[in-house]
Amino acid sequence: MAMYPTPPGESLEPIVQKIRDVERKVQELARPSGTNIASLVDQVQAALADLSATVIAETSSYLSSGTVNMANISASGSISASGNVTSSGTISAASALKSSGAATTNLGSVPGNRQAVWQIYDGSNVGLYGYAPSSITTKTNLEQVPYSAESFLRCAAYLYEYKDQVAMRDDPDSEYYNHAYDIPQEVGYMAEHLIENGLKQFVTIRDEQPIGIDYAAFGAVGMTVIGRAHERKLAQINSRLETLESTLASLNTSPTNNSPEDTK
Repeated sequence: MAMYPTPPGESLEPIVQKIRDVERKVQELARPSGTNIASLVDQVQAALADLSATVIAETSSYLSSGTVNMANISASGSISASGNVTSSGTISAASALKSSGAATTNLGSVPGNRQAVWQIYDGSNVGLYGYAPSSITTKTNLEQVPYSAESFLRCAAYLYEYKDQVAMRDDPDSEYYNHAYDIPQEVGYMAEHLIENGLKQFVTIRDEQPIGIDYAAFGAVGMTVIGRAHERKLAQINSRLETLESTLASLNTSPTNNSPEDTK
């Protein structure tokens, strides 16, 4: 439930006053005065209908007028606003979050530094967005990674399509069925293959099932591990070449290699 401070200036006072007027009328009607009971019922129903219409109109106008700052908003359905909605607390949604603007906004055209966004995917804070700090001041128990270059190289990259995407084109029972749908081709790795090669650290697990790959960490660590393995291999090759060159040089200067004329 979001908490909103009441803004200065025009607020929901018209609604509050209308509710007070209806309460006063109900109290007056509750006192028998010889007035026809049916007439009283009609008056109450009319007052309630008027109140309902007023509340809907005033609330809709208020939410659509611009920035919304209100206290304790809770809704089991939809809340719409053509302006800004501001919250000083946490906004929670049990269903999906959707923002067409976030998907289409070019942050390269907006001033300020950018950072990757992370999300908690389990536990009591599931769905919470934030950032993961990388400063050494926030970390402890540092260890060198135990992975080998072979572990990364055994994981093959694939071009693929998602089954649900194919169903959108081929299955008439699909919610988003469209026979003309152009299925996007994806590229990446299989989470199970990473686990098979001892790289489970890079796999997102939920309910004991792999659901995703941390490609940023997988790519960065894999590049480091494979690069260092190549450096060690090159160092070994260079060492062998130097040994071979030294051996050849010593053979060329050995007396056994002199011609018979040189020994007379």
